[in-house]
Amino acid sequence: MDIKLNRGMPGMPPIPTQLPTLLLLLGAASIGFGLLLLWNEWLLRWLVAGVFLVIGAVLALTGLRAKKMLG
Repeated sequence: MDIKLNRGMPGMPPIPTQLPTLLLLLGAASIGFGLLLLWNEWLLRWLVAGVFLVIGAVLALTGLRAKKMLG
């Protein structure tokens, strides 16, 4: 199998040029957010509570729409 390194494999789309920069920025932001959570424990509680509130709201809205669709 011949892989052309300059253009990637045949039939596969090339990797976007901004992808490494985007991944580095997301990684650095995740590390910074992790350090922030280490220093502020109360922030973790609020984030977990917020996630459960959002999931609950989405499930309730989905249930209401399903009930409305069924009659």
